Amino acid sequence: MIYTFKQEQPINMPINAKAQVTEEFLQNYTYGIISKIEYNQTQNCITIGKFEKITNYDGEYVVNITNSGVYIEGNDYSSLMRGYITFLEMIKYDRCGGLVYVNCCQVSHKPSIEFRCVHLCVFPETKMDFLKKCVRSCAVAKYSHIILEFWGMLQFDCMKELSWPFAYTKDEIKNVVSEANALGVEIIPMFNHLGHASASREANGKHVVLDQNIKYEDMFDSYGWVWNFNMEEVENLHRNIRKELIEVCGKGRYFHIGCDEAYAYGYDENKARNMAEYVNKISDELSAVGRRCIMWHDMLLPKDDFKGYFANSSKEVSEILLNKLNKNIVIADWQYTGHGEIWKTSQLLKKHNFDTVCCPWDSKQNIDEAIDTVKSEKLYGIIHTTWNTLYHGFRDMIYAGILSYGAEKENLDDILRFYCAATARKVMPSNGEYEKCGWSENMIGPGL
Repeated sequence: MIYTFKQEQPINMPINAKAQVTEEFLQNYTYGIISKIEYNQTQNCITIGKFEKITNYDGEYVVNITNSGVYIEGNDYSSLMRGYITFLEMIKYDRCGGLVYVNCCQVSHKPSIEFRCVHLCVFPETKMDFLKKCVRSCAVAKYSHIILEFWGMLQFDCMKELSWPFAYTKDEIKNVVSEANALGVEIIPMFNHLGHASASREANGKHVVLDQNIKYEDMFDSYGWVWNFNMEEVENLHRNIRKELIEVCGKGRYFHIGCDEAYAYGYDENKARNMAEYVNKISDELSAVGRRCIMWHDMLLPKDDFKGYFANSSKEVSEILLNKLNKNIVIADWQYTGHGEIWKTSQLLKKHNFDTVCCPWDSKQNIDEAIDTVKSEKLYGIIHTTWNTLYHGFRDMIYAGILSYGAEKENLDDILRFYCAATARKVMPSNGEYEKCGWSENMIGPGL
Protein backbone atom coordinates (compact mmCIF):
# COMPACT_ATOMS: atom_id res chain seq x y z
CA MET A 1 0.00 0.00 0.00
CA ILE A 2 1.23 3.49 -0.85
CA TYR A 3 0.13 7.08 -0.55
CA THR A 4 0.52 8.89 -3.89
CA PHE A 5 0.98 12.66 -3.86
CA LYS A 6 -1.30 14.76 -5.99
CA GLN A 7 -0.02 18.11 -7.14
CA GLU A 8 -3.25 19.89 -6.24
CA GLN A 9 -3.37 18.24 -2.81
CA PRO A 10 -2.26 20.80 -0.18
CA ILE A 11 0.04 19.96 2.70
CA ASN A 12 -1.27 21.61 5.88
CA MET A 13 1.48 22.83 8.20
CA PRO A 14 1.68 24.93 11.39
CA ILE A 15 1.55 28.68 11.01
CA ASN A 16 4.99 29.06 12.60
CA ALA A 17 6.53 26.66 10.03
CA LYS A 18 6.14 29.25 7.29
CA ALA A 19 9.63 29.69 5.90
CA GLN A 20 11.37 29.43 2.57
CA VAL A 21 13.50 26.51 3.78
CA THR A 22 10.39 24.49 4.69
CA GLU A 23 9.07 24.91 1.15
CA GLU A 24 12.48 24.19 -0.38
CA PHE A 25 12.72 20.93 1.56
CA LEU A 26 9.33 19.83 0.29
CA GLN A 27 10.26 20.71 -3.28
CA ASN A 28 13.63 18.98 -3.07
CA TYR A 29 12.40 15.78 -1.45
CA THR A 30 9.42 15.46 -3.82
CA TYR A 31 11.66 15.97 -6.86
CA GLY A 32 10.17 19.34 -7.67
CA ILE A 33 6.66 18.00 -8.24
CA ILE A 34 4.81 18.98 -5.06
CA SER A 35 4.66 22.66 -4.21
CA LYS A 36 1.40 23.52 -2.44
CA ILE A 37 1.67 24.26 1.28
CA GLU A 38 -0.99 25.87 3.44
CA TYR A 39 0.10 27.23 6.80
CA ASN A 40 -3.13 26.80 8.70
CA GLN A 41 -2.42 24.47 11.65
CA THR A 42 -2.51 25.86 15.18
CA GLN A 43 -1.30 22.58 16.74
CA ASN A 44 2.02 20.77 16.30
CA CYS A 45 0.80 18.62 13.45
CA ILE A 46 1.05 18.26 9.66
CA THR A 47 -1.72 16.71 7.57
CA ILE A 48 -2.27 15.66 3.96
CA GLY A 49 -5.45 14.32 2.41
CA LYS A 50 -7.88 12.14 4.37
CA PHE A 51 -5.54 11.43 7.23
CA GLU A 52 -5.96 9.20 10.26
CA LYS A 53 -4.97 10.89 13.51
CA ILE A 54 -2.82 9.01 16.01
CA THR A 55 -2.92 10.07 19.66
CA ASN A 56 -1.26 7.15 21.44
CA TYR A 57 2.45 6.93 20.63
CA ASP A 58 5.63 6.46 22.65
CA GLY A 59 8.08 8.66 20.75
CA GLU A 60 8.53 12.41 20.47
CA TYR A 61 6.65 12.31 17.17
CA VAL A 62 4.48 9.99 15.12
CA VAL A 63 4.12 9.64 11.35
CA ASN A 64 1.01 7.79 10.15
CA ILE A 65 0.78 7.14 6.41
CA THR A 66 -2.28 5.48 4.88
CA ASN A 67 -3.32 5.19 1.26
CA SER A 68 -5.64 8.15 1.74
CA GLY A 69 -3.50 10.61 3.69
CA VAL A 70 -0.66 11.52 6.04
CA TYR A 71 -0.70 12.60 9.69
CA ILE A 72 2.39 13.84 11.57
CA GLU A 73 2.32 15.02 15.17
CA GLY A 74 5.07 16.09 17.57
CA ASN A 75 5.29 16.72 21.31
CA ASP A 76 6.46 20.23 20.45
CA TYR A 77 7.42 22.14 17.32
CA SER A 78 10.99 20.81 17.18
CA SER A 79 9.77 17.23 17.58
CA LEU A 80 7.22 17.80 14.81
CA MET A 81 9.91 18.98 12.42
CA ARG A 82 11.99 15.89 13.13
CA GLY A 83 8.90 13.88 12.26
CA TYR A 84 8.46 15.95 9.10
CA ILE A 85 12.07 15.26 8.06
CA THR A 86 11.60 11.54 8.75
CA PHE A 87 8.56 11.63 6.46
CA LEU A 88 10.43 13.50 3.70
CA GLU A 89 13.24 10.95 3.73
CA MET A 90 10.70 8.17 3.10
CA ILE A 91 9.43 9.73 -0.15
CA LYS A 92 10.19 7.93 -3.42
CA TYR A 93 9.89 8.82 -7.08
CA ASP A 94 8.72 6.58 -9.92
CA ARG A 95 10.33 8.23 -12.92
CA CYS A 96 8.56 6.05 -15.48
CA GLY A 97 5.14 6.71 -14.04
CA GLY A 98 5.93 10.26 -12.91
CA LEU A 99 4.62 9.44 -9.45
CA VAL A 100 5.79 10.70 -6.08
CA TYR A 101 4.76 8.29 -3.34
CA VAL A 102 5.50 6.94 0.12
CA ASN A 103 4.87 3.50 1.56
CA CYS A 104 2.10 3.20 4.11
CA CYS A 105 3.41 2.79 7.64
CA GLN A 106 3.36 4.14 11.18
CA VAL A 107 6.63 5.45 12.62
CA SER A 108 7.40 6.86 16.06
CA HIS A 109 10.86 7.68 17.45
CA LYS A 110 12.42 9.27 20.50
CA PRO A 111 16.04 10.29 21.05
CA SER A 112 18.41 8.25 23.16
CA ILE A 113 20.25 11.49 24.08
CA GLU A 114 18.17 14.65 24.61
CA PHE A 115 20.84 17.36 24.14
CA ARG A 116 22.40 16.69 20.72
CA CYS A 117 24.52 19.58 19.55
CA VAL A 118 27.07 20.32 16.84
CA HIS A 119 29.66 23.09 17.00
CA LEU A 120 30.15 24.95 13.70
CA CYS A 121 32.91 27.51 13.19
CA VAL A 122 32.32 30.36 10.77
CA PHE A 123 35.81 31.06 9.42
CA PRO A 124 36.85 33.66 6.83
CA GLU A 125 36.97 30.71 4.42
CA THR A 126 33.39 29.60 5.24
CA LYS A 127 31.06 30.39 2.37
CA MET A 128 27.44 31.18 3.11
CA ASP A 129 26.03 28.41 0.91
CA PHE A 130 28.21 25.85 2.67
CA LEU A 131 27.19 27.14 6.12
CA LYS A 132 23.52 26.81 5.17
CA LYS A 133 24.14 23.33 3.78
CA CYS A 134 25.71 22.29 7.09
CA VAL A 135 22.89 23.78 9.18
CA ARG A 136 20.22 22.12 7.03
CA SER A 137 22.07 18.79 7.08
CA CYS A 138 22.35 18.96 10.87
CA ALA A 139 18.58 19.34 11.06
CA VAL A 140 18.20 16.20 8.93
CA ALA A 141 20.64 14.41 11.29
CA LYS A 142 18.21 15.35 14.10
CA TYR A 143 20.52 17.57 16.12
CA SER A 144 18.59 19.60 18.68
CA HIS A 145 21.12 22.47 18.86
CA ILE A 146 23.82 24.11 16.77
CA ILE A 147 26.58 26.29 18.22
CA LEU A 148 27.74 29.07 15.90
CA GLU A 149 31.20 30.42 16.68
CA PHE A 150 32.27 33.40 14.57
CA TRP A 151 36.00 33.61 13.98
CA GLY A 152 36.03 37.28 13.05
CA MET A 153 33.11 36.68 10.70
CA LEU A 154 30.24 38.62 12.28
CA GLN A 155 30.02 42.40 12.18
CA PHE A 156 29.59 43.77 15.71
CA ASP A 157 28.32 47.23 16.61
CA CYS A 158 30.27 47.39 19.88
CA MET A 159 33.71 47.13 18.24
CA LYS A 160 34.36 47.01 14.51
CA GLU A 161 37.77 45.33 14.95
CA LEU A 162 36.07 42.18 16.27
CA SER A 163 35.41 41.26 12.65
CA TRP A 164 37.28 41.29 9.39
CA PRO A 165 36.06 43.89 6.87
CA PHE A 166 34.46 41.13 4.77
CA ALA A 167 32.57 39.55 7.69
CA TYR A 168 28.92 38.61 7.43
CA THR A 169 26.27 41.10 8.46
CA LYS A 170 23.81 40.40 11.24
CA ASP A 171 20.98 40.10 8.72
CA GLU A 172 22.89 37.43 6.78
CA ILE A 173 23.40 35.36 9.93
CA LYS A 174 19.83 35.94 11.10
CA ASN A 175 18.71 34.29 7.86
CA VAL A 176 20.75 31.20 8.77
CA VAL A 177 19.27 31.23 12.28
CA SER A 178 15.71 31.51 10.97
CA GLU A 179 16.28 28.48 8.73
CA ALA A 180 17.56 26.45 11.68
CA ASN A 181 14.61 27.50 13.85
CA ALA A 182 12.11 26.68 11.09
CA LEU A 183 13.60 23.16 10.97
CA GLY A 184 13.29 22.75 14.73
CA VAL A 185 16.91 23.48 15.73
CA GLU A 186 17.97 25.98 18.40
CA ILE A 187 21.06 28.11 17.74
CA ILE A 188 23.53 28.61 20.60
CA PRO A 189 25.72 31.71 20.32
CA MET A 190 29.38 31.43 21.27
CA PHE A 191 32.21 33.83 22.00
CA ASN A 192 35.61 33.02 23.54
CA HIS A 193 35.87 34.95 26.81
CA LEU A 194 39.41 33.81 27.70
CA GLY A 195 41.71 31.78 25.43
CA HIS A 196 41.53 32.01 21.64
CA ALA A 197 41.05 35.75 22.10
CA SER A 198 42.68 36.18 18.70
CA ALA A 199 39.61 34.60 17.03
CA SER A 200 42.15 32.39 15.37
CA ARG A 201 44.25 29.29 15.93
CA GLU A 202 47.73 29.26 17.44
CA ALA A 203 49.02 27.70 14.24
CA ASN A 204 48.55 30.68 11.93
CA GLY A 205 49.29 33.75 14.07
CA LYS A 206 46.37 35.88 12.89
CA HIS A 207 44.57 38.18 15.33
CA VAL A 208 41.29 39.75 14.30
CA VAL A 209 41.63 42.77 16.62
CA LEU A 210 45.36 43.47 16.83
CA ASP A 211 46.05 42.90 13.14
CA GLN A 212 43.63 45.75 12.53
CA ASN A 213 44.47 48.01 15.46
CA ILE A 214 47.53 47.22 17.60
CA LYS A 215 46.63 50.02 20.02
CA TYR A 216 44.23 47.61 21.69
CA GLU A 217 47.11 45.43 22.86
CA ASP A 218 46.47 46.15 26.55
CA MET A 219 43.05 44.47 26.30
CA PHE A 220 44.84 41.13 26.04
CA ASP A 221 47.23 38.93 27.98
CA SER A 222 49.74 36.29 26.75
CA TYR A 223 50.68 38.36 23.70
CA GLY A 224 47.08 38.55 22.55
CA TRP A 225 46.04 34.96 23.17
CA VAL A 226 43.97 35.63 26.33
CA TRP A 227 41.54 38.44 27.11
CA ASN A 228 42.54 40.74 29.96
CA PHE A 229 39.14 40.51 31.63
CA ASN A 230 40.42 42.40 34.69
CA MET A 231 39.94 45.56 32.65
CA GLU A 232 36.49 47.09 33.06
CA GLU A 233 36.59 47.97 29.37
CA VAL A 234 36.98 44.29 28.44
CA GLU A 235 34.26 43.21 30.85
CA ASN A 236 31.84 45.74 29.34
CA LEU A 237 32.87 44.72 25.82
CA HIS A 238 32.15 41.06 26.57
CA ARG A 239 28.78 42.00 28.01
CA ASN A 240 27.91 43.93 24.83
CA ILE A 241 29.15 41.07 22.65
CA ARG A 242 26.87 38.63 24.46
CA LYS A 243 23.94 40.99 24.07
CA GLU A 244 24.50 41.36 20.34
CA LEU A 245 25.01 37.63 19.78
CA ILE A 246 21.84 36.77 21.69
CA GLU A 247 19.92 39.25 19.55
CA VAL A 248 21.32 37.74 16.36
CA CYS A 249 20.90 34.09 17.36
CA GLY A 250 17.37 34.46 18.69
CA LYS A 251 15.56 32.73 21.52
CA GLY A 252 17.44 30.00 23.32
CA ARG A 253 18.52 28.49 26.60
CA TYR A 254 22.34 28.50 26.34
CA PHE A 255 25.43 30.60 25.63
CA HIS A 256 28.89 29.09 25.08
CA ILE A 257 31.70 31.21 26.53
CA GLY A 258 34.66 29.08 25.39
CA CYS A 259 37.45 29.48 28.00
CA ASP A 260 39.71 26.68 26.71
CA GLU A 261 43.49 26.68 26.40
CA ALA A 262 44.09 29.73 28.59
CA TYR A 263 47.50 28.34 29.42
CA ALA A 264 48.67 31.22 31.63
CA TYR A 265 45.80 30.49 34.02
CA GLY A 266 46.44 26.77 34.34
CA TYR A 267 49.32 27.10 36.83
CA ASP A 268 48.57 30.40 38.57
CA GLU A 269 46.26 30.07 41.56
CA ASN A 270 45.49 33.80 41.83
CA LYS A 271 44.55 33.96 38.15
CA ALA A 272 42.42 30.85 38.59
CA ARG A 273 40.46 32.49 41.42
CA ASN A 274 39.94 35.57 39.27
CA MET A 275 38.84 33.38 36.40
CA ALA A 276 36.30 31.54 38.57
CA GLU A 277 34.91 34.82 39.86
CA TYR A 278 34.60 36.24 36.34
CA VAL A 279 32.99 33.11 34.86
CA ASN A 280 30.51 32.95 37.74
CA LYS A 281 29.59 36.57 37.14
CA ILE A 282 28.96 35.81 33.46
CA SER A 283 26.92 32.76 34.43
CA ASP A 284 24.76 34.87 36.75
CA GLU A 285 24.20 37.50 34.06
CA LEU A 286 23.22 34.82 31.55
CA SER A 287 20.89 33.17 34.07
CA ALA A 288 19.16 36.51 34.51
CA VAL A 289 18.15 36.39 30.82
CA GLY A 290 17.16 32.73 30.93
CA ARG A 291 20.34 31.13 29.58
CA ARG A 292 22.81 28.57 30.90
CA CYS A 293 26.51 29.08 30.46
CA ILE A 294 28.51 26.41 28.61
CA MET A 295 32.31 26.33 28.86
CA TRP A 296 35.11 24.00 27.75
CA HIS A 297 36.52 21.62 30.35
CA ASP A 298 40.30 21.61 29.97
CA MET A 299 41.20 24.39 32.41
CA LEU A 300 39.33 22.54 35.18
CA LEU A 301 41.37 19.34 35.12
CA PRO A 302 44.97 18.60 36.18
CA LYS A 303 47.30 17.46 33.43
CA ASP A 304 49.23 15.13 35.74
CA ASP A 305 46.11 13.15 36.71
CA PHE A 306 44.86 12.56 33.17
CA LYS A 307 47.66 11.20 31.05
CA GLY A 308 46.47 10.73 27.47
CA TYR A 309 43.54 13.09 28.02
CA PHE A 310 43.32 16.80 27.31
CA ALA A 311 43.71 18.74 30.57
CA ASN A 312 45.50 22.06 31.04
CA SER A 313 45.92 22.90 34.72
CA SER A 314 47.79 21.99 37.86
CA LYS A 315 46.14 20.08 40.70
CA GLU A 316 45.91 23.27 42.76
CA VAL A 317 44.22 25.25 39.97
CA SER A 318 41.92 22.34 39.20
CA GLU A 319 40.77 22.19 42.81
CA ILE A 320 40.04 25.92 42.82
CA LEU A 321 37.99 25.84 39.63
CA LEU A 322 36.11 22.61 40.36
CA ASN A 323 35.06 23.91 43.77
CA LYS A 324 34.44 27.58 43.03
CA LEU A 325 32.67 27.49 39.65
CA ASN A 326 28.88 27.73 39.63
CA LYS A 327 27.33 24.26 39.26
CA ASN A 328 24.75 25.71 36.87
CA ILE A 329 27.50 25.90 34.25
CA VAL A 330 27.45 23.11 31.67
CA ILE A 331 30.97 21.73 31.17
CA ALA A 332 31.90 20.61 27.66
CA ASP A 333 34.51 17.84 27.87
CA TRP A 334 36.43 17.77 24.58
CA GLN A 335 38.54 14.69 24.04
CA TYR A 336 39.88 14.08 20.55
CA THR A 337 41.77 10.79 20.85
CA GLY A 338 40.67 7.22 21.41
CA HIS A 339 40.89 5.89 24.97
CA GLY A 340 39.27 2.48 24.73
CA GLU A 341 37.24 3.28 27.82
CA ILE A 342 34.54 5.50 29.29
CA TRP A 343 36.01 8.98 29.60
CA LYS A 344 37.55 9.46 33.05
CA THR A 345 37.44 13.23 32.64
CA SER A 346 33.65 13.23 32.25
CA GLN A 347 33.29 10.93 35.25
CA LEU A 348 35.22 13.39 37.43
CA LEU A 349 33.22 16.38 36.19
CA LYS A 350 29.98 14.56 36.94
CA LYS A 351 31.33 13.64 40.38
CA HIS A 352 31.73 17.37 41.02
CA ASN A 353 28.04 17.87 40.17
CA PHE A 354 28.47 19.55 36.82
CA ASP A 355 26.10 18.80 33.96
CA THR A 356 28.62 17.43 31.48
CA VAL A 357 28.56 17.02 27.71
CA CYS A 358 31.05 14.91 25.77
CA CYS A 359 32.62 16.54 22.74
CA PRO A 360 34.26 14.32 20.08
CA TRP A 361 35.87 15.47 16.83
CA ASP A 362 36.79 13.70 13.61
CA SER A 363 36.98 9.93 14.05
CA LYS A 364 34.34 7.24 14.44
CA GLN A 365 36.07 5.71 17.46
CA ASN A 366 36.18 9.09 19.15
CA ILE A 367 32.48 9.68 18.44
CA ASP A 368 31.51 6.17 19.58
CA GLU A 369 33.36 6.59 22.88
CA ALA A 370 31.78 9.98 23.51
CA ILE A 371 28.26 8.67 22.94
CA ASP A 372 28.94 5.53 24.98
CA THR A 373 30.21 7.74 27.82
CA VAL A 374 27.11 9.95 27.72
CA LYS A 375 24.78 6.96 27.81
CA SER A 376 26.60 4.88 30.42
CA GLU A 377 27.20 7.81 32.77
CA LYS A 378 23.80 9.41 32.08
CA LEU A 379 25.43 12.72 31.18
CA TYR A 380 23.75 15.87 29.88
CA GLY A 381 24.45 15.32 26.19
CA ILE A 382 26.89 15.62 23.32
CA ILE A 383 28.52 18.42 21.32
CA HIS A 384 30.16 17.19 18.14
CA THR A 385 32.96 19.58 17.14
CA THR A 386 34.09 20.22 13.56
CA TRP A 387 36.71 23.01 13.71
CA ASN A 388 38.84 23.36 10.57
CA THR A 389 38.20 19.81 9.33
CA LEU A 390 34.55 20.10 8.38
CA TYR A 391 35.23 19.75 4.67
CA HIS A 392 36.43 16.18 5.17
CA GLY A 393 34.55 15.61 8.41
CA PHE A 394 31.06 16.30 7.08
CA ARG A 395 30.16 12.61 7.26
CA ASP A 396 31.42 12.38 10.84
CA MET A 397 29.11 15.27 11.72
CA ILE A 398 26.10 13.42 10.29
CA TYR A 399 27.24 10.16 11.91
CA ALA A 400 27.42 11.75 15.36
CA GLY A 401 23.99 13.30 14.97
CA ILE A 402 22.03 10.22 13.91
CA LEU A 403 23.94 7.96 16.30
CA SER A 404 23.21 10.20 19.27
CA TYR A 405 19.54 10.26 18.25
CA GLY A 406 19.36 6.49 18.41
CA ALA A 407 20.62 4.82 15.21
CA GLU A 408 22.41 1.48 15.53
CA LYS A 409 26.18 1.44 14.85
CA GLU A 410 26.16 -1.76 12.79
CA ASN A 411 26.93 -1.01 9.13
CA LEU A 412 26.17 2.67 9.73
CA ASP A 413 29.55 3.82 8.45
CA ASP A 414 29.14 2.12 5.07
CA ILE A 415 25.64 3.53 4.62
CA LEU A 416 26.75 7.05 5.53
CA ARG A 417 29.39 7.12 2.79
CA PHE A 418 26.55 7.58 0.33
CA TYR A 419 23.67 8.78 2.52
CA CYS A 420 25.51 12.01 3.35
CA ALA A 421 25.99 12.84 -0.32
CA ALA A 422 22.28 12.23 -0.95
CA THR A 423 21.39 14.45 2.00
CA ALA A 424 23.63 17.27 0.77
CA ARG A 425 21.95 17.10 -2.65
CA LYS A 426 18.47 17.27 -1.17
CA VAL A 427 18.95 19.99 1.43
CA MET A 428 20.95 22.35 -0.80
CA PRO A 429 20.88 21.42 -4.50
CA SER A 430 23.89 22.55 -6.50
CA ASN A 431 21.84 23.00 -9.67
CA GLY A 432 24.80 21.75 -11.66
CA GLU A 433 27.41 24.13 -10.19
CA TYR A 434 30.48 22.01 -9.46
CA GLU A 435 31.74 24.26 -6.67
CA LYS A 436 28.47 23.80 -4.75
CA CYS A 437 28.33 20.00 -5.01
CA GLY A 438 28.95 17.83 -1.97
CA TRP A 439 30.90 19.31 0.91
CA SER A 440 34.43 19.79 -0.40
CA GLU A 441 35.83 22.15 -3.00
CA ASN A 442 38.75 19.82 -3.59
CA MET A 443 38.66 16.92 -6.02
CA ILE A 444 41.57 15.28 -4.22
CA GLY A 445 41.12 14.35 -0.58
CA PRO A 446 41.12 11.48 1.91
CA GLY A 447 39.01 8.44 1.10
CA LEU A 448 37.40 7.27 -2.10
